[in-house]
Amino acid sequence: MQPKKQNSVRLIGLALISLFVLITLRISGQDKDSLLLIINTEENDSVRFNATIEFANLIADDYPDSSLILLQEVELQLPGEGFNVNKVRVLLAKARLFTDVAQYPESLKNLYEAKRLLESFDNLENDTLVLSYYLKLMSDIGVLFIYTEKYEDAQTYFQAGLDYLNQLGADPSVEMFKKELFRFNLNFGAVYARARDFDKAELYFTKAMQYLDESNFLTTATLLNNLSIIAREKKELDKAFDLVTQAMKIWDENNYKRGLVQSYNNLANCYFDKNDVENAHRYYKKAFEISRDNGFGNSAIISLEQLSRTYASKGEYEKAYDRYIQFKSWSDSLLNLEKVRLVTQLELQDKFEQRMIQTRLLQQKKEVEQKRRELIYTLIIGSVIMGLIILILLYSLQRSKTKRLGLASEKNELERKSLELEKNNLEEELEFKNKELATNVMYMVRKNELITQIAEKLVKSKLDFKKENQKHIEEIIRDLQSTTDQDIWKEFEIRFQQVHNEFYEKLNERFPNLSANEKKLSAFLRLNMSTKEISAITYQSINSITVARSRLRKKLDLDTDENLISFLENL
Repeated sequence: MQPKKQNSVRLIGLALISLFVLITLRISGQDKDSLLLIINTEENDSVRFNATIEFANLIADDYPDSSLILLQEVELQLPGEGFNVNKVRVLLAKARLFTDVAQYPESLKNLYEAKRLLESFDNLENDTLVLSYYLKLMSDIGVLFIYTEKYEDAQTYFQAGLDYLNQLGADPSVEMFKKELFRFNLNFGAVYARARDFDKAELYFTKAMQYLDESNFLTTATLLNNLSIIAREKKELDKAFDLVTQAMKIWDENNYKRGLVQSYNNLANCYFDKNDVENAHRYYKKAFEISRDNGFGNSAIISLEQLSRTYASKGEYEKAYDRYIQFKSWSDSLLNLEKVRLVTQLELQDKFEQRMIQTRLLQQKKEVEQKRRELIYTLIIGSVIMGLIILILLYSLQRSKTKRLGLASEKNELERKSLELEKNNLEEELEFKNKELATNVMYMVRKNELITQIAEKLVKSKLDFKKENQKHIEEIIRDLQSTTDQDIWKEFEIRFQQVHNEFYEKLNERFPNLSANEKKLSAFLRLNMSTKEISAITYQSINSITVARSRLRKKLDLDTDENLISFLENL
């Protein structure tokens, strides 16, 4: 690489380092002691977590390993599920730490996890704090891609951030929006500067100037110096002189020597490109002296290398050689420091990895414990639910059983009432038929009496008839008496069986030795007919009927105090 181009690359790299310092700059309103007091005494978890994260950020540069431990301890105590703003802060802080020790995959993993959480937040656009973290996240992911030289990916995230701000209608007069617009345009410029696309780098740096907070001298002067470098690379020397002069004035007014050294080297480069070797030599020398006195190694190396060139251009080769030797010495010393820094970084990286292994083990243990608790809770809840289901089922079964019993009781009651009604109906029907049967019997008795009276009158009047007609009268009397007995009994038996159809069956079953006359007598008694009524039907004397009743009692094996009619009614 040619010296001039090598020097240019160094200056651009140095400028970008300044840019990244600005991008990752954090300002805290509390000192370490006050934060430690809060961490050790505060009972409110949210306040204590917030102080711990802030303290971890403050010590990140000097004690990155301790910072990581604090962040991981906070992370373990935060809820595992759902959105939590402190979880986002922890992830962003961890990502920054991993980036510092060049563990880019681990850093990106934390950034993506923060992105997932932030995008799950429903009210992102209306919550200023959460929105600011989301915009910073997009910027941090883009910067990480710059470190890994994935410039297109970096541009994608920076553009996404700008598009989102445009979508929100970001008003530059609002401090937060002004800051984010500055950040994304500045980062875009840094990407194109690294890619040596100076036209686009200048475009975005110029846009960033619109949102510049002029009260922040560091930001203002750095941006002016970087625009000067871009202008010089584009051979716009007048513009480069003007911009670097403005930057130098700000550095000088604020006595910021590191920035002043960078601007001196930049101004000297401008003079060298203009072939003004004397002025270039003068400003390289000033830059070296300040760098040497303040330990700015990178700036000192640039100055020494360029001083060697200016001495050679003036023909002072011995001085040029001395400066080159001095440049190599400083370069080797810085390289050794870089090696030491690299070793330290590797040591930190190893500690980080060990800590990560321990954290993963703790996390796995925590997850196992959490799953065990969840399983216990699930079993308890399942048991409670199962118990409730069983109780509900038992209650339902009991209700169903009670309902069934109630229905059965109602059914039985209805059946009882129905049976009772049927019984009443049957009894009424039986009573009616008995009355009808009794009426028929009485009718037959009256009929029989009438026939008897007719027969008796014929007997008495027989002698009044002619002798040849008396024989015919006797035959009529016999026919009347015979026919009447048979018809009466036959009609009585038919009607009796219609009313008491099982009576003869039960009587024959229990008392098979009864005669036909005894069965007839039993039927008459079953109807509760008196001896006189039976006598009228059967043409037997009352005395004969009384004797027949006595014989029937003996055959039925009844005690003297047992009622014959009641026995036959219950048969």
